[in-house]
Parts: sequence; C-alpha cells; structure tokens
Amino acid sequence: MIYVAATLAFLLCALAALYVATLNHLTRIVTSTDEDTPRIRFSGAFSRVPVIGRRTSELESLVARLRQSDTDHRTRYKILTENVAAAVMLHEVDGTILWCSPFTEVITGFPLSEIYRNKGSFLTANVQEEDREIVQRSLQIVATGEPFQCRYRFYHKSGMTLWLETRTVPILDNTSNEYVALSITIDVTAHVMNQLQVEERNKDLNEFTYMLSHDLKAPIVTISGMLGILEEESLVTSNPQLVEPLTYIRKATKRLQDLVVGVLELARISAAERSLEPISLGDVMAEVIDEHRIQIQQSEATITTVEELPVVLGNRTQLYQVFSNLIGNAIKYKKGDRPLVISIDTEKASSRRKTSIVISDNGRGIGSDKIDSIFKPFNRAGEETIEGTGVGLASVKKLVEKLGGSIKVESEQDQGTSFTIELRKAPESVSK
Repeated sequence: MIYVAATLAFLLCALAALYVATLNHLTRIVTSTDEDTPRIRFSGAFSRVPVIGRRTSELESLVARLRQSDTDHRTRYKILTENVAAAVMLHEVDGTILWCSPFTEVITGFPLSEIYRNKGSFLTANVQEEDREIVQRSLQIVATGEPFQCRYRFYHKSGMTLWLETRTVPILDNTSNEYVALSITIDVTAHVMNQLQVEERNKDLNEFTYMLSHDLKAPIVTISGMLGILEEESLVTSNPQLVEPLTYIRKATKRLQDLVVGVLELARISAAERSLEPISLGDVMAEVIDEHRIQIQQSEATITTVEELPVVLGNRTQLYQVFSNLIGNAIKYKKGDRPLVISIDTEKASSRRKTSIVISDNGRGIGSDKIDSIFKPFNRAGEETIEGTGVGLASVKKLVEKLGGSIKVESEQDQGTSFTIELRKAPESVSK
C-alpha cells in the first residue's frame, strides 16, 4: 500500500513539473523579443496564459483584414476588366491566350470559348496579311522585356475590317523567370477612317488648287505680254484714248496675279508638315527686325521690345513668316506723318503651358466694320492704294493655328492696332 502511494505521488510530481515546463516553453515562443515591443514580466507561469489568447486574437484580426483586402481587390479588378471599353488580354509571348476580358468579344466578334480554342493562332490568324509582320514583331520585342505599341487591320467575325491599336507590356513571372504579356486593344477604326478621308480631301484640294492656279497663270502671262507690246508700240501715244483702258487692264491683271499667288500660298501652308521644336522668339524677332531694317529706317519707325522673349514650341520658318507679316503690316499702314512706334511685349497667357506675345503699333488702325473679317482670305482692311493681296493675315492665322496657338486683334481707327498671339511654351519652359 505504501509502495502504491509513493508511486502515485511520484507520478503527480512528474506531471506537475511537465506542465510547468510546457508553460515556460510556450511563454518563450509567444513573447516578442523585438526592441520596439516592450518586454512583459510575469509573476508566475499561469499569468502568461492571457498573452497567448491576445496574440491569437491579433492574428485572427490580421487574417480577416487580409481576406477583406483580397476581396476588395478582386471586386475592383472585376469591375475594371468587365466594363472598360477595350480588349484586355493576358497571353504567352508566342501569342497563346491565357485570359481575356469580356469586351474582347465585342471588339473581335468572336466568343471567348472560340478565342481560347484557337490558342496561339488567334491573333495572327485574324490580322490582315499585310499587317501580320508588325504583330509578330511586337511579340518578339515583348519577349525581350520591352513594351510595344502598334496599329493594324483585323478581320472581325462578321467580315468587316477594323483598325485596332494594341499596347503590349511584358510581365515577369518570378516563379519561372519568363515573360508573359499584357495587351490592351482599342478599336480606332472611326479615327483612322476620318483621318484618311481628311488626307484624301486635302490631297484633292491641293491638286485642284495647283491645277486652277496653273491654268490661270497661262492667260495672265499672255495678257501681260500683250499689254507690254501695246505699251511699247506707238499705238498708245498715237491714240491717247487707249491709255486709260490699258491702265485699268494692267491693274486688273496685277490683281489677278496677286490672287493666284495668294491661293498658292494658302494651299502651301495647309499642306506644310508640322515639325515642332523649341524656338527662341528673341532670335526670330531679331532676324525679322534685321530683315526689315531698310523699311524701318525709311519710315523712321521706333521698335521697342522686352528684354527677353520666351522659348516656344514651333517651326522657325513659320514663326518668321508670322512676325515678319505683322511687322511689315505695321510699317505699311503707318499714320501719315505721325512717328511710328511698334511695341513687342509679353503678357499673362490663358494657361501656364502657353505664352502670350503682343505686337502693337500707333498706325492707321482698323475700322470696326472691317475688324471681324481681317483674317478671312482676300479681305483687305487697308486702303486699295496700298499694295497687298489680302492673304497676309489669313496666312498668319492659319500658321499660328498649325502651331497649336491662337491670335486675336484689337484696333481703333486712326489710333493703332494690337495683335495678341498665344503659343505653346517649349517643354523645358513649362515649369518656369
């Protein structure tokens, strides 16, 4: 009996020791040793039990937050891919489609099941033959880890030919260190067709303008030649009654020549390519003033300009034409014996991405009845006695608009005129 009691006592002591050792081990596991976390002191083994419960609760809360965040991201992703008006595709670099958004059916006309069945052949099989090379090239470039964007013709399931534009970016798979591709495709058929129609109309217009001007030049040259003969012959002096009619014919012929030149100039401006680069207006203005120095001296004009003119995004030749025309007009239309003063200044523009230049003079000015039509071709605001074709300001307006800018005029009869030109700042000047 004593032996049994001793054995039971020994077993109870061993169980108690094992229980205490287990609690100490668990306490070491759950107690943080980070410097940012305060150390917790315990008065006994049983006082450590609440720590385990608190840490478990924090872990469960973190897991719940992560699950909610994952659910939110999945919901947003689904809303984005199902509603964006573009075909979003995830595919291998060989073209094998892994996933595509529902809108892919709308753009291509093919159901998603058929798209997946075609695997790698879907993209190239339905691209117009002449454009397949560029699509295959895009896949090759993406395989090297570089993005690519291209435009091509695609056969819609209905038989229509669409113009599509695709931007493809590579995505590195960290598990295999190989690239997959994300492509976003939009339908640009309407834009391309409109662009082609505009180009075709411009081409037809330019051809018509050239043909018309050429056909008009021949009879004008003939008339001028015959007038020269009549003026040289004694017929004019022997018959004074012919002097006045021949003078009118000469003026009309000159006017017709000017109109032909004006038509060709407007056609040339319309057809000109728009190549833009940063241009210093100070350099352009200095060149314009130097070119007009003889006229400036003859008219005894004074030109004042700000110390520093801005750098704009433009074409040097076209900017020269704009300011040369305006300075030339200011000199041409000075007011009688009044000393001519031309001012070149800047003012605050409508946007920080633009700059505004003001050219003012104290010349004859423009009447209120003519100011609304001065930018229209062949409409002259000045006196008929002053030489001009009526296309100068029309050309200025067209050139400024081709540069992405705008022009407006303020004038008062016999007081002067002010032209305000707004142009785009060069990129490096935008932040200034």
